Amino acid sequence: MQMKKVIVALMMTGLFWPTGSVFAGNISENISLKGDFRYRHEMIDKEDKDPRHRQRIRARIGIEGKVSSATSVTVQLATGSDDPVSTNQTLDGSFSTKNIGLDLAYLKIKPEQVSGLTIMGGKFKNPFYKPGKSELIWDSDFNPEGGIASFTKKTDDLSFTLIGAGLWIDERSTGDDSWMGAGQGLVKYDLEDSKIAFTLGGGYFNYVNTQGFGIFHDASDPMGNSASTYVSSDETDTFLVYDNDYELFEFFAEMSTELSEMPVTVMFDYVTNNAADSLGDGWLAGIRLGKIKNPGSRSLRYIYREVKKDAVLGTFTDSDFRGGGTDAKGHEFGGTLRLDTNTDFSITYFANKTGLEGAESNYGRLQVDLQLKFK
Repeated sequence: MQMKKVIVALMMTGLFWPTGSVFAGNISENISLKGDFRYRHEMIDKEDKDPRHRQRIRARIGIEGKVSSATSVTVQLATGSDDPVSTNQTLDGSFSTKNIGLDLAYLKIKPEQVSGLTIMGGKFKNPFYKPGKSELIWDSDFNPEGGIASFTKKTDDLSFTLIGAGLWIDERSTGDDSWMGAGQGLVKYDLEDSKIAFTLGGGYFNYVNTQGFGIFHDASDPMGNSASTYVSSDETDTFLVYDNDYELFEFFAEMSTELSEMPVTVMFDYVTNNAADSLGDGWLAGIRLGKIKNPGSRSLRYIYREVKKDAVLGTFTDSDFRGGGTDAKGHEFGGTLRLDTNTDFSITYFANKTGLEGAESNYGRLQVDLQLKFK
C-alpha cells in the first residue's frame, strides 16, 4: 500500500492539486492504479529482403481519480514514440534511455440523471465498437482526441448503443484544420438460455479536409493511401498530399456462442469510402475460439482481410497487418495461453500480400509476446 501511494503521488504531482473529493478520506478509495508490461520478439520477412529481428517492449501505467460519484479523470503514461497507433519501444540505440509519453488524459462523466449516458473529453481509448476485437479501421492502440458521447439502453435481451464523436486530427495555424465527425450505432441480442449473442451495427466516419492536405503524422509515408506530390508556387517546398477525401461507411456483425463449453466468436466487418472513385472497399472475417480467464486457459484466432488503397485511413488502421496501412490482403493467426494470474504468452503470425493493384509482394510478420498486468 505504501508503494502504491508513492507511485500515485508521483504521477499526480502537477496534474491534480489535492482539492475536492478525490483526496477526501483514504486516497486508495478514490484512486485506482493499473499498468502492464509486454516483452516482444518480432521477425519481419519482406519479399526479396533479409528477415529483420528485433526486441520490443511496451510499458504503461495509468491512474483513475474519482472527482465525484459521476465524474472521473484518467491519466496514462506509456513507452514509445509519437506514433498514433503504437506504444512499442525497440531495444536499440546503444542502451539509450527510452521515451515515455502521454498515452491517455481524459475526463469521463456519467450523469446520474441520465442512466446509460457517458461523456468523455481529452485523449481517450477508442470508443468505437470493433467486432471480435478486430482492426479493420482502427489499430488496437489507437487513442483518439476530442470529445465523445455514448448512450446505452438495456432490456432483458437487448441492448442498444449510440456513439457520437468530434475528433481533432491536425490543427494548422495557416490553413484549415483536419478533423473527423463520427457516429456509430449497434444492437446486441442476447439469448441467455441458449448462450448465443448477436451484435449488428454500423458506423459513419467523415474525415474533413484530407484531399489535397498533407499526410497525417508521417508526411513522407501515406501508408498505402493514394497520394501525390505537391509543389509550392515558388518551387521551394514539396510534400505528399492525399488524393482523396475519406467518408467511411461501416457495417459489422458478430455472433458469440459456446461449443462444448468453449466460447466461440465469429466476426465480419465491411467498410467503404464513399469519397473515393475506386479502390475504396475493405472487409474482414474471422473466428475466435476460447477465452483467457484462469491460468491454463487459452484462446485461438484466425482473421482474413482485404483492404484496398483508399478503404480506410492507413495511418490509423492495424499497424501490424502488412506493416501498417492499406493496399493489402492476407491472413492473421494467433493464440494466447494464460501462464499465471495476469500473465499471458501469445504468438501471432501475419501472412500478407501487399500491392493489390500492381506487383504483389509477400509480407510475413511473427510476434512472440509475454505480457504481465497489474492493478
